[in-house]
Amino acid sequence: MSINPEKAKFYTNILLNSLLEKKMSFDRLFSLIVRKYGVNPREARQLYKLLYKILIYYHTIRFLASYHGFTRRVSGFVDYLYSRGFSIDTVLGEARDLSSSLSPILKLSIMYGYPSWFIRDLYGLIPPVELEEMLRSLNERKRWLRVNTWKAAIEEALECLEKSGVRIRVHSEFKDMVYVEDPFHKIGGNPCIKKGLVIPQDISSYIATRLLIFSQGDFVDACSAPGVKTIQVVSQSAPSRVLAIDISLDRLYTMRRLLETYIGRTPRVLLVNADASIIQPNLTKPIVLIDAPCSNSGAIYSDPAVKIHLSKKTLRRLSIVQKRILENTIRYSGLLYYMTCSIHPAEGEEVLDYIMEKYKDRVEARFVFESHYVGRAYSKYKFSSIAHRIHPQVVNGQGFFLAILEVG
Repeated sequence: MSINPEKAKFYTNILLNSLLEKKMSFDRLFSLIVRKYGVNPREARQLYKLLYKILIYYHTIRFLASYHGFTRRVSGFVDYLYSRGFSIDTVLGEARDLSSSLSPILKLSIMYGYPSWFIRDLYGLIPPVELEEMLRSLNERKRWLRVNTWKAAIEEALECLEKSGVRIRVHSEFKDMVYVEDPFHKIGGNPCIKKGLVIPQDISSYIATRLLIFSQGDFVDACSAPGVKTIQVVSQSAPSRVLAIDISLDRLYTMRRLLETYIGRTPRVLLVNADASIIQPNLTKPIVLIDAPCSNSGAIYSDPAVKIHLSKKTLRRLSIVQKRILENTIRYSGLLYYMTCSIHPAEGEEVLDYIMEKYKDRVEARFVFESHYVGRAYSKYKFSSIAHRIHPQVVNGQGFFLAILEVG
């Protein structure tokens, strides 16, 4: 089944105008569109795939539309797609033909649908071949699930998934992580998730959180909601108390529901609605996780709308927020674990350089990992040797920046 071009034109206009007007995830906006216009389930599945690819290649389509004389407004973008029958394969064929005569940076930008400034910032940080593999990997939809061993044995959860019709593949090393073979399979209402047997969690998020090494004591998740990492920490280690902080009250309500579903009520976990850049918990040198607000440029396949929202201004704003949270956390933490789901150095290496220079008498690196799944940070920064990255093309997951610091 293919989407009628007139319908595709209608829905693409709605999607793009809505995303350009306000920041919203693709999945949330698509659900609103389906409900408002009564799209039937079969058509919704096809429409989802089409609109997903349009966002993945948003910058490619925008460039080609302008190149062929269409207006730079949304109407020109959509008219160009309409003239190509909304065939993404046709669009990519044109991009390949045109890109052969372009500079390496612009070629990557056009072939993989990223802003040229973004590619320019990354170019030279890793070898061009690896950069291309990373961009390609982030464009390919993926879905991972973690078995909630707090509630179920791995075999029980896998059997439940298979009975529910989800085709899965168990990770070769991490047996509690399973890859969903059809990444577009709708799993929101899956009974195994509703029962709390499995949790939607990306493999990179799992690996990043798994690297936390806890001693006895208190644990603070400074930017916790919706709580997937907190749940992993509570279910796989034994912190004395857990303080889960988040600035969004709505997200904390969601987190509370998830906690009840996946681990039940526990007095060890206290949810706090507060700003992590200000709050000073009355705890003595806790272990602190900062999964900081970021651009999510390392999670593009999870939300392709990121490509529309991505801008230099956004990176600058988020970098300031990240620094403020780190500076405040340094005041009370013992062991500090900083991560962002970003492939841009402005949210990783540059933030770390700033912190290490400013607090060089109080902060030092605690761990250096040697792992197939955890690589070194981009090398052109002063403190790259003490930081790490999970590269999408290596793990078949999202892109993460990681740094573990000891605060004196």
